[in-house]
Amino acid sequence: MKCAYLSLLAGVSSLDKWTDTSLQRTRTKNTMERIPLVVRRMVATEQNCAFVHFFASFADVSATPLAIETKAFRSAAAGGAADDAEPAYQLVYDVMRSRNGHILFKKSYAERFTHSLTLAAPALALPAELQSLVQSRLQAYIESPGVYLDGVTEKNVKLLSWIPATGASTKQAEAFPIPVIIMLAKSSYPSESMYREGAKLGLLFNAHRINPNAKVAQMGLRDRANAYLTENGVYEVLLVHDAADAYLVPEGSRSNYLLQKSDGTWWCSAEEDILVGITLKTTYRVVQACGLGSVQHAKLTLKDILESKLLFILGTSPTIMPVQSVLLYGDSETRRFYEEAVRALGATAGTVQQVSDAKAELLFPVNVELAAALRTQYFAEAASS
Repeated sequence: MKCAYLSLLAGVSSLDKWTDTSLQRTRTKNTMERIPLVVRRMVATEQNCAFVHFFASFADVSATPLAIETKAFRSAAAGGAADDAEPAYQLVYDVMRSRNGHILFKKSYAERFTHSLTLAAPALALPAELQSLVQSRLQAYIESPGVYLDGVTEKNVKLLSWIPATGASTKQAEAFPIPVIIMLAKSSYPSESMYREGAKLGLLFNAHRINPNAKVAQMGLRDRANAYLTENGVYEVLLVHDAADAYLVPEGSRSNYLLQKSDGTWWCSAEEDILVGITLKTTYRVVQACGLGSVQHAKLTLKDILESKLLFILGTSPTIMPVQSVLLYGDSETRRFYEEAVRALGATAGTVQQVSDAKAELLFPVNVELAAALRTQYFAEAASS
């Protein structure tokens, strides 16, 4: 009787496990059907983790996340077909860096993500405690057992939300629950040699962000930038507006930049033209702490880039990294754009290396000691944040 009883218990236990697994699969399938295909594909492409945390309504203070294995996104994205009838969404996101169980500048990123949601959809009713919720939910995610695939705990963490496009009615926007996915993203940090030798950049002409003050994805621009990076073997591209905007160069495709003029002053783009990044805000303090004065803002054009003394790229992955060169043009078409801009601006470029008739680079000196001091101070600021 005892053996029969134990066998019965084992059978019940197995049935419970099967039922739990079946319910989990059903719940995951139902959830996937509520996530837009563009989001599923983005997660499938960018993730580097065992699972993501999904919140159906992030603004709900009592909400708990559903942990979804990333393989579910890969299969869902592969199996989905483009649907022209799918509603249009704005993809609001932010990316931050986790290091040894700590998210660098977590409070600042929580503030910026909330601000981006507000800018993207002013009609959304956000709870006052949302910023603190963002912080606690981010920390809970990176502390989840098994979330890191390879044991490396220095990775980028991405927050991703999708809300109705601008054309949606106010009533629709107010009723939208603000879904959010938290995930570890593929992360590529510059090698130590890049901080000594400097990064290579390029110019992406006729490129600009529609809403530069908010972290809203522009997939077409991102695709153009990625294609340029691959084709030209550079680390980042600077976005160059057209003649109507006087060849404004507000930022990189995923970064801010900092330049030093010939008089020794430090400059960044006008705040209305950029997303004021967390790294940029930190750089203000870093520059002052290193005794270099303060960072000033202005509408910077291609002329400012060409005539600058030093150039640095700023971002979550590179932190504060010196630039060794900027590819001015790489073919006859981009050479024409470049030469038209130089004539219109009356610019005088610094040290230009003519690689071929259709390719030229602007070269910058790399101050290794200064670059090391700035980076050291950056991580000191991060440790105290």
